[in-house]
Amino acid sequence: MPSPGPRANAAASVIAGILALLTAVMLVWFALYNVVLATGANGRWSSVELVNMLGGIAGAGLLLVAAGFTFARRISGAWTLCGLCVLYVTATIFLAPLLWGTSLGAQLEFVFGFDQGDGVAVALAVIFSVLTAAMAAIAGGVKSYEPTAAVPGDRR
Repeated sequence: MPSPGPRANAAASVIAGILALLTAVMLVWFALYNVVLATGANGRWSSVELVNMLGGIAGAGLLLVAAGFTFARRISGAWTLCGLCVLYVTATIFLAPLLWGTSLGAQLEFVFGFDQGDGVAVALAVIFSVLTAAMAAIAGGVKSYEPTAAVPGDRR
């Protein structure tokens, strides 16, 4: 019977998956805060709030899918999770100021200022994304070759 292919590292996969779940929760928190913010003042959605809400929900959904494949110890799932987290951090810190015309200093102050509910959510999402990307890279880079299930007739 052929040996199973390499799998992602078990411990790093579990840790990366848990961190991805925490990151997804922070993204949903950020999106829901923007929903409350949009319906609070005048009941109208601004373009920033709409992008924040849609981006938070879509990002959380993608992270959940990649986290599932990482929990399943798929190497491609771990690298996809790593890439999504790096993309999120890059988009939050560097692309958002370009999109909305704010300075990098103002964006960094918003992200790491822990000001109000959305500031805390985005800061924790960025921190968890960096940690998730690191653990997912470890999970994808350190391969395991042990069998994933007992094989009938295998007497080791």
